[in-house]
Amino acid sequence: MGRREWLVGVGLTLLLSILATSVGCGEISQGHPVSVDTSLLTGEPCEPPCWQGLTPGVSTEDEVDDFLRSSELVDQSSIFRGEVTRDRGEVVGTTIQWWSTANMSNGPRQFGNDCLIMEGLLQDLMIWLDSEVTLQDLLGRYGNPAKFTAWMEGVESPYVKVTLFYPRHGFEATLIIRRGEVELRPDSEIVRVWYFRSASQIEDYLRLCREIGGQLSEDILQDWHGYGPIELIH
Repeated sequence: MGRREWLVGVGLTLLLSILATSVGCGEISQGHPVSVDTSLLTGEPCEPPCWQGLTPGVSTEDEVDDFLRSSELVDQSSIFRGEVTRDRGEVVGTTIQWWSTANMSNGPRQFGNDCLIMEGLLQDLMIWLDSEVTLQDLLGRYGNPAKFTAWMEGVESPYVKVTLFYPRHGFEATLIIRRGEVELRPDSEIVRVWYFRSASQIEDYLRLCREIGGQLSEDILQDWHGYGPIELIH
């Protein structure tokens, strides 16, 4: 899981430099309409933790491959498969990465989507949003998160990474805030969603995450307090 966490950090750092030119819904590439995923807010074709017909813990590797081969959301030339290893190099699964067609429509690749396969089953999906979703949009659709985390990341271009946890819906939503603007606003933009498995309690959700390599500790979780300044975990 170390490699996947590194890729996420790189993607978030790159995102800081391209926020002003992000792809919007309905962009046209070379005269052709570009398919854009809007499922987080519409619930179509399925509700979280399902994404585009794929459900962590339920969908098989073959079903994932079928989706990647046939979906208009996927840039076929970008699909990459790699091994996931732990501890002494033991191979425990497969990671599949790809870029969306919408992300490609406005120029060079910026960051890619990712999923994890273990024992023939989809374990999670890490999806970078192609359409604009604000914090106000997310709260209006799913209500307040059970918990959230906030800490500083990045070296050359530091930023605040905020993650909102929705265990009952089986996903985490991430937004980034520029250094010096450490507060949550209605227009704060959600940039990435991690689809996992639903759980009735945050403790059960984190336990399931740890079973596939997650390392988040409960002692850094904060209670939700709405918009406004946030405290960073150091």
